[in-house]
Amino acid sequence: MQPQPHVFQQHTGGMPQQPMVPLQQGMAPPAMQYRKRPSEVDTLSKHIKKKRPTDKNMPPKIESFVPESKLYTDLVEFEKKLDATIMRKRLDIQEALGKPNKIRRTLRLFISNTVVDQSSSTEDVNNFDLHNGNVSSWALRIEGKLLNVSNEKTQPNQKLTSFFRSAIIELDRDPNLYPEGNIIEWQKQPNTPDFDMIEIKRKGDMNVKCKIILNLDSNPQKFKLSPALADLLDVKMETKPHIVMGIWNYCKNHKLQDVEDKRLIRCDNRLAQIFGYPQLHFAQLPELITPHLSRPDPVIIDYTIRVDKPLSQSSKCYDIDVELDSPVRQKMMNIVSSTQTQKEIMGLDDKIVQCVQSINNSKIKRDFLIQFSKEPVEFINKWIASQARDLEVILGESKVNLEEVRQSEFYKQPWMKEAVFHYLTTKTQQRMQELLTTQRG
Repeated sequence: MQPQPHVFQQHTGGMPQQPMVPLQQGMAPPAMQYRKRPSEVDTLSKHIKKKRPTDKNMPPKIESFVPESKLYTDLVEFEKKLDATIMRKRLDIQEALGKPNKIRRTLRLFISNTVVDQSSSTEDVNNFDLHNGNVSSWALRIEGKLLNVSNEKTQPNQKLTSFFRSAIIELDRDPNLYPEGNIIEWQKQPNTPDFDMIEIKRKGDMNVKCKIILNLDSNPQKFKLSPALADLLDVKMETKPHIVMGIWNYCKNHKLQDVEDKRLIRCDNRLAQIFGYPQLHFAQLPELITPHLSRPDPVIIDYTIRVDKPLSQSSKCYDIDVELDSPVRQKMMNIVSSTQTQKEIMGLDDKIVQCVQSINNSKIKRDFLIQFSKEPVEFINKWIASQARDLEVILGESKVNLEEVRQSEFYKQPWMKEAVFHYLTTKTQQRMQELLTTQRG
C-alpha cells in the first residue's frame, strides 16, 4: 500500500490546521484535542520582560532635594570623556599591533662536538678489542644565546630553533663507508615546540669536515632584492609590502603618476629597465616584483668534527643579526586581550545602575504620595483609570474598559438584555446536547 499524502485544509481564520490523515477500517477516530485559552495572568507574564537597567542618569529636579547629586552628574560627564579616550587609545594599540614592531638583536652561535667510545690513540689502529661491542660515535652540537643589551631591562626569552627555518649539515665522508647518508636536514614544522640546541649524533672514529647551512626565519617573510631593485630602493632585504610601498614613494617623489589616473605609473628609465614596461598599473606591482625577489642567503659555517678528545669546541663564535618582537608589543597584546579590568568596571556599573534605579523609584514614590496628599479622591480615580488603560493595552484582547465593568451602570446598557438572551440560549443548547449523548450511550 502506498503511503497517503498529508492533506492541509485552509481556513478563513488564518490558523494553520493539523494534517488530516484518512481513516482506515477498524480504526477508532482520534480523540479531539482542545487547546486551553491562556489566562490573563499568563498573557501578562509573557508581555512583561525583565530587562537589565542601563540608565545611569539621575531623575530630573533631583538637585533641589539632594544638592550632592550635582557631583554625580559631573562624574558621569567625566566618565564619558574618559571612556572615549580609552577607546581611542585601544584603537591606536590595535592599529599598532597590525604593524610589525621589531627590535634588532645579536644571536651568538657556539659549535662543539663530543665523542663516545673513541680509542685513546687514533694513530694505533691495531689497538682494538674484539670483545668490546660499543661503537665509536660523535655528537655535533649547535648552541646559541642572545647577547644582552645593557639598557634593556626585559629580555625576550626565545629558543634557538625559533630563529631558523631550516638547518642542513653536509658531512665530508666516504659514502661507501657510511651508507646512511652525509646530508642531515631539519625543517621547522608548524605547531611544534622550539629547542635550545641542535644536536646530531652519528657513528664514526675519524675527524670529519662538515658544512652547517642555516636559513633564517622571519615573520613577515623577508626577501632579497635583485641588484637593480636594491639600488633603486637603497635596501638589500625587505618584506613585500615595504618593497611595494618603497616603489610607490619613489613614483610620488619623482612625479611619475599619471595626471588623470593616479594609480597609473609612467616609468622613468630606471623603472623601465627593471620592469620592462613604459607604464604600468599600481595593482601590477606585487606581481612584477616577484621575479626580482629571492630567498635570503643562508648562514654557512665550516667546522671540523674532531674525535681525538672527549669535547671539542670551535675556536670561533658566530654572531648573527636577528629580529625579535618588541617587548612593548607583548604588553599591548595583554592590554587588548585583558578582560579582568573590564569585568570589574561592568560590576561597578551594575552597582551604579542599581543605586540610580533605587533613587528613581524613591523619587516616583515621593511624587506619588505628594499628589495623593493634595487631592486624594481625584488622584485615586485618575490612577485607577490609568491602570485600567495600561492593562487593556498589555492584554491587547479586550476592547472593553475593565474599570467600567466593575461598575453597575455597565450592566444597564440597552444591549445587555440581548447579550444575556444569547448567553442563556447557548447554555441551554449545550445542556440538551449533553442529555442526548447520555441517552444514546
